[in-house]
Amino acid sequence: MKFDAIIVAGGRGSRMGGVSKPLLEHHGETLLEHSLNAVHEAQCIAVVGAHALAEAVARYMENAPETQRVVITREYPSYAGPAAAVAAGRAALDDGPDEEEAQWPISSTDVTVVLASDLLDPAPVVAQLLAMAGTSTARIDAWVPQDATGRLQTLSCAIRTSVLREAIKEASAAHGSLENASMMRLLATVQMERLKLPDVDFSDIDTLSDAGKHGIIVQSGEH
Repeated sequence: MKFDAIIVAGGRGSRMGGVSKPLLEHHGETLLEHSLNAVHEAQCIAVVGAHALAEAVARYMENAPETQRVVITREYPSYAGPAAAVAAGRAALDDGPDEEEAQWPISSTDVTVVLASDLLDPAPVVAQLLAMAGTSTARIDAWVPQDATGRLQTLSCAIRTSVLREAIKEASAAHGSLENASMMRLLATVQMERLKLPDVDFSDIDTLSDAGKHGIIVQSGEH
């Protein structure tokens, strides 16, 4: 299955004193690199976040597939929330990085994977999403997992690319803007399947306590 990926990496990190969570290191790589590796088979990847992420993206690109394209973009205004970030990512994938990029492929993917950049182990999440999207026979347009507590993980989902484009258009028109909109607002008209994945680890890093629990060292003043 051909797919694109949007990695949402633009939060403030306010519960961590402004630390850039995607750049925290876990098992020798940044959380962002773990996310990129999880979607390494994607045709194109949009990383939605600050330009400070460019170094981590460059490290990933050293071993990325030759035909893969990765772009860093930003939602407007900055910190406008997850729905705005996903919309910015999809727009970047459809438009390409700039007019001079002749090799940017025209996106014809079946599915777009949306992935938060602060998951500790995103690869199994992506594998399950793609497996479900690839074998679904029902008229389902999005696959949104539930963790062991029943909580929907809307920033770890897969959506049919054509449906995502339409959902962005409809939600933007209905509300005037996607600023500060939730993923559930974006997916309000989308036929979704809630995937029960009790054995998949959705652990993420939201607080300094989370970081400490998983052995992640947060440097004072790190951004």
